[in-house]
Amino acid sequence: MNQLHIALQGFESLAPGLNVNLNAELSDRVEQWLTTEVCPVVEQLGESKRFQSTVLWSVNHLSPSAKTDERRLVVDVERKLVDLAAGIATLIDVAENEAPQVDETVSGFATLHRETAQYIAKKPWFDLVCTQDFFHPTQDLHLDTTKLNFKHTKAFRGRDVQLPLGDYVTRLLLNRVDYWVSALKPIVSSATSIVPSGPGNSERFNALSRVLSRQIELDQAVEKLISVCQPPEKQRQREAATALTLVYSAYSANPRLDWFGGDDSWWNVGGTIIRSWVRRRGTVQDQVRDPSGIIVLTPPVQESLCDPSVIRHIAYSLQEMSKFFDVIDDPREIIADAVLRAKLVLVDREPREVWFNGQPACDAIWDNHSKSWDLILKLAQNAGNAIDREVLSQCSEKAFRSRRNRLAQLLGEGSQLDMIIETSTKLGYKLQLDSSNVIFLQDDGFGNLNEISSKAK
Repeated sequence: MNQLHIALQGFESLAPGLNVNLNAELSDRVEQWLTTEVCPVVEQLGESKRFQSTVLWSVNHLSPSAKTDERRLVVDVERKLVDLAAGIATLIDVAENEAPQVDETVSGFATLHRETAQYIAKKPWFDLVCTQDFFHPTQDLHLDTTKLNFKHTKAFRGRDVQLPLGDYVTRLLLNRVDYWVSALKPIVSSATSIVPSGPGNSERFNALSRVLSRQIELDQAVEKLISVCQPPEKQRQREAATALTLVYSAYSANPRLDWFGGDDSWWNVGGTIIRSWVRRRGTVQDQVRDPSGIIVLTPPVQESLCDPSVIRHIAYSLQEMSKFFDVIDDPREIIADAVLRAKLVLVDREPREVWFNGQPACDAIWDNHSKSWDLILKLAQNAGNAIDREVLSQCSEKAFRSRRNRLAQLLGEGSQLDMIIETSTKLGYKLQLDSSNVIFLQDDGFGNLNEISSKAK
């Protein structure tokens, strides 16, 4: 917490100059503050699982590989976008077939909107979510390279999504959704013009009804996605925590971000971009008095200066971080984070828990089955390698087989976890799982859960 106070006090000394006297010298001091006072705060915060899970929320919950309710909402929105566009394309075809050849309203509508409807109906994007946006937002529609469209790309790039620094993965997801919805909504609104008024029994009327129903379904799906992605308090914390992580990746000499996974090229590439948003090149003119005492502007000079709004946002993000200090990480949040990162999670506290593929491995109370717990623990500690009865204390060959049978009964018939416990002739049993897909959480005796490395287990 002292480090946080130091950083906030450092900002207070810089703040007055941001309003009136911003120059290259002050910008240098601001960047020095980011390096020497803000980065240590983020490094300290990075040791907290709660902070890590807050920063990585969008990556862990929205990415194509995620098996979460939030990801299912993304897929649902995507499907409903495509369905609506396909419905509009069908309506145009039906209207052209039914209308007389001289119907200029139908032909005009088709000329204006068919291309857009057919393009969206083909799902031209790789995915609505791009995790690469985290450190270097592409500010594009993440289009399939075989379906690139300059008109849509240019229109989308007119949106300002780079500032303030924050959760770009979620921000760009919602902007992409809004862009495609905004492209279809006006078409739906004007679609009634190509359907004759009066009692509806024509195929054209039925096609329009399907379009309007799909529009309602899409609106509901988008609303649900937005409510999950942007709950007010959690969104503020995610934006703040992510903004500070971006600053840390750009200004720390040696950022410790191994908890992200992957190699450091991910954030090293983004660092240059982030620094260019913090400190921008622009034209500066000072006000001076000429010999007669009249205030005049000096000739314009090209300078590289820090953006005051960005710096204030960083300070605001620091203030948000007070909630992360002196607060014990919620064990449920730690478990939830582990479950997202690994296929198998063992929790050694009262009550003990075993999670597999995001769900409890079984309904049993593990504390009442200490020998089965001991066996699954040893299998997990040696994931990918066979274990024999010697790893279990005072266990005969017969007892070893008995424990395996009891574990199978405990996990239940058809258990996916039980299916990957292989019997190795003469060697015992092996958990067919890479050790990187196993996490072991242990109570430290004070109610805190610590992640224990495989070597320490």
